[in-house]
Amino acid sequence: MVIDTTNFFLNINADISKKEKTQLRLIDAAIELLYEKGFHGSSVKEIAERASVSNGTFYNYFVDKEDIYSSASIYISRIMIIEINEKKKQFERSDEVLKAGHMGFINFLASRPKWAAVLIQSQRGHYALDVWSLNRRRLSADVKRGIKDDYFSIKFDSFLIDQIMQIALHSIGQQIIHGPSKNLTNKASVAIMRLLKYVDA
Repeated sequence: MVIDTTNFFLNINADISKKEKTQLRLIDAAIELLYEKGFHGSSVKEIAERASVSNGTFYNYFVDKEDIYSSASIYISRIMIIEINEKKKQFERSDEVLKAGHMGFINFLASRPKWAAVLIQSQRGHYALDVWSLNRRRLSADVKRGIKDDYFSIKFDSFLIDQIMQIALHSIGQQIIHGPSKNLTNKASVAIMRLLKYVDA
């Protein structure tokens, strides 16, 4: 099921100042435009128009287009991490924690294509690199824990983390095109666990 995230950040923060509402309206507008036109196809002018503010108002909140898309990525990641951590808390075994993490990541973004567009393009572009660095560190910690607990019969390698991220991103991309699919998420999970040389206890 696709979840509509239109005006999400403005709508979940009802009890805030006018200034904060303007900032969130700009972030919601930027997300919509990036989804529709991509990073290079959207402009500060269009973001401001979509948010019903002037260009000058945009620059009261953000330095440039990269800045607002970095902020949007951070806002999205905060919501995503809370949801993924809740799923991971349901498990104790490190193999199950890792599986809940990557499946949660795929399902979260596959069901929110507008947010997925922001994060996927940030991974390919020059903005929100800190968001991806944090995602890689979390995944690395889960993989290292699984190796330590003898669930994964491989040596840790940072290239391995890149491969796992690419499998997850490919699955998300396919689901954005064809719609959310448990089958595609499961296939990605099987590929990831195979890559880790998973040994079921």
